[in-house]
Amino acid sequence: MMNIKQNKGLFALLLLAVLTACTSEDNITTSKQLIEVGGDKLKIVINEEPFDVETTTQTRAGGMAQAIPAGTVDLGDGLEAEVSISQGTPAPKTRATVVSDGHYNIYAYDANTNQMLIGPNKKLSGNVVGGVFTPDAGSRLELEAGTYKFVCCTDNIHLNDTYGTGSLYPSENWNAISITNEMAGATEQTISGDDDQIVFLMHHRSMRFRFRTIAYTNQLTDVKFKLLFDSQSNYYTYINIPTGFQGPGTSMSAPAAVRPYTLPSTPTRVSPTYPLANEFLSDYKYLSPPYAKYGGVGGFTFELSGTIYGKTVNKTVDCTFDPAIGTIENGSYTINLKLKPTPALYLFEDGTCGALAEKGSRTPIAAVVKEKTATEDGLAIALKDDASDGIGTVKWGGPSGETTQQFNHIVKSTVADVLADMDGYKYTWEAAGSLDGVTIKANNPNMDAFYKAANHTSPAPITFGGGKRGKWFLPSLGQWVLALKALGKTTTLPTDLVSSGSSTTTGNVDINYLNSSFTAAGVGGNKLDNYWYWTSTQYHTLEACSIDLANGGTNTFRLTSEPTGRTGECVRAFIHF
Repeated sequence: MMNIKQNKGLFALLLLAVLTACTSEDNITTSKQLIEVGGDKLKIVINEEPFDVETTTQTRAGGMAQAIPAGTVDLGDGLEAEVSISQGTPAPKTRATVVSDGHYNIYAYDANTNQMLIGPNKKLSGNVVGGVFTPDAGSRLELEAGTYKFVCCTDNIHLNDTYGTGSLYPSENWNAISITNEMAGATEQTISGDDDQIVFLMHHRSMRFRFRTIAYTNQLTDVKFKLLFDSQSNYYTYINIPTGFQGPGTSMSAPAAVRPYTLPSTPTRVSPTYPLANEFLSDYKYLSPPYAKYGGVGGFTFELSGTIYGKTVNKTVDCTFDPAIGTIENGSYTINLKLKPTPALYLFEDGTCGALAEKGSRTPIAAVVKEKTATEDGLAIALKDDASDGIGTVKWGGPSGETTQQFNHIVKSTVADVLADMDGYKYTWEAAGSLDGVTIKANNPNMDAFYKAANHTSPAPITFGGGKRGKWFLPSLGQWVLALKALGKTTTLPTDLVSSGSSTTTGNVDINYLNSSFTAAGVGGNKLDNYWYWTSTQYHTLEACSIDLANGGTNTFRLTSEPTGRTGECVRAFIHF
């Protein structure tokens, strides 16, 4: 029989054993209830939605689908730019990829109260490299089993304590608006610790912009762009992402912003639209969302500087695009500048195009009327006449005198028809372009205007060809009008055409500017005579059409229709390339 002292000692030992067991059981219970996010039992998978992608589909006109024009800008010193913007189209939803390398933060919210869990081990931060998330030293997120709302975001997104609200801060300062590729993703999930995983799809909270120049050159020197924005008070809904996470509307003041871009000195690629030209592409830079709500794409201004085509450029350009396209988060936008030397882009004997300042050993043979595209040949006008008022004019073709005869396989019957006629090569070089289906007018000395044009003396031997390319021909009336529009600033056209005489209405042309394409230093051409020029188009009276640069008055032209056998008009050859 134990004494009281022994009983007390035994009771103490039993009590200690019970307490120890309870403490051990509590630890086991606690260990089971706390699950480490990113640990062995709860993996993290972070994917990224792709940015919208720019399409390269060609339109029938040879341009980029989705490209919205802003007009032509005079950059000064013999250079102009056709400005447009290309808007990306959404990538397939199946295109989600492993998230970009960077630093990410993961937060948890109570699914019932929508309040962020705050305290020790309640935020997980870490770096992703090659798709692998590595927590920062000392960073942990431990949770009991249950249902939570999780948010993963980049450093410059600030989340409020209540789920669904937050702010996006610029990575540097408001004056730079130089945010990085900010992303956020949210998901609601029940976790148990039984080999679960939390999958985030990160959504971009920014847009991305870049610049593209398209130029007939192999070299740019120190070409830079600065995308500018004025101070604005912008209405902006903060970090609106799927699964119910949407911030409140607010008004914020964003000071003037500068986004600098530098273009590579050598081409990024050959232009898919204009295969004789090169593209120079800048990197994308990201733009903060307040500007997504500012005037669509209509209010952008940029500075351009550097050396292009041997010309020094320093110009501020205001872009006015159709604001209906809008700018959206996750959107991709490219501002395009197709750069052209003025007064003309020149065709060289090897079939290339470029500026006189960069001709090198090449010889200019014609001024470009229409650029070559991926789907259509280019068109150019010879630098010199083959028959002119000064050295002897010629008849169109056929018997001399006032005879009017049909020689083409087709005769046009309206003014609209003659303006739309683009078949000068066919009438000159193809038997199918003649009424008899046999005659090739280019080889027939009796078809004077055709023969003269086809045998134009090129300033240098032509070394390109294929298809219609590389052969001089007598242009149609429609092709002549294209030349006046491209090189003479023509915007209005005659609306009538009189048999055996000039039209009573006129079109406009800047004759001095037109002739500067042929008389510029180093070109070696001669100006167009103040006279009539044969075209290869025939009108309904079986007469041949002409461009009249003589009778309409200063800086005007008319359309004429004259007997084919009448001598007394000039010839200027055209060529496809």
